[in-house]
Amino acid sequence: MSLQARLLMNLIAGGLLLAALAYEWLGNLAHELIGTAMFGLLVAHNTFNRRWYGSAARKGGRDLRGWLNIATIAALAAAILILLITSIIISRSLFSALPIASSFGARQLHAQAAYWALVIVAVHIGMRWGMIMTSVRSWLCLAAPNASQTWILRIVALSIAAYGVHSWVVVGTGSRLMAEMTMNFWNFEEAALRFFLHQGAVAGLLICVAHYTTAWLQRLKQLL
Repeated sequence: MSLQARLLMNLIAGGLLLAALAYEWLGNLAHELIGTAMFGLLVAHNTFNRRWYGSAARKGGRDLRGWLNIATIAALAAAILILLITSIIISRSLFSALPIASSFGARQLHAQAAYWALVIVAVHIGMRWGMIMTSVRSWLCLAAPNASQTWILRIVALSIAAYGVHSWVVVGTGSRLMAEMTMNFWNFEEAALRFFLHQGAVAGLLICVAHYTTAWLQRLKQLL
């Protein structure tokens, strides 16, 4: 499979993760179908990138960025594994025939893992943002941006990040990551689109932070 096709597959998987957060809007069956499709794409993603695991086992010559990359992927794997296990436990549609008793704790852990997965996926993307943009420009036959375009893109990215800080508070991402009890329930009948815009902005914030942190580490490595 080509790199462009894999990028498209990963984009769809990320979109499904965002969509699955809107459980109250989707309903249970749609939520489980979306989650199952997302897991299927993740299996394909790991199959196509299986060589990475062999290279990760070799410790020689790895810098801080390399170790952060391994830590990020390990954390993402843990979050996805928790999502998978809890989704089977709390299933009310696709796996409801299994003799497994659901519980409030499993549902709470499932929701918490979903938001952690969103955070870690965004960081994972941000650490590869340069490579992704290079592949997209090659795919669309676009020239590299000049200095003026680069600054415009940076201003746009920082604007999204600033709105992401606001969105982090509005949707209560911090509370959801800590599994804190909150009365902050989103009214999807009035503002479903705004929910996805806020969640996308939170992802954009984390992508920006991860991208510029990675760029800074790369420059620091070159200076040392």
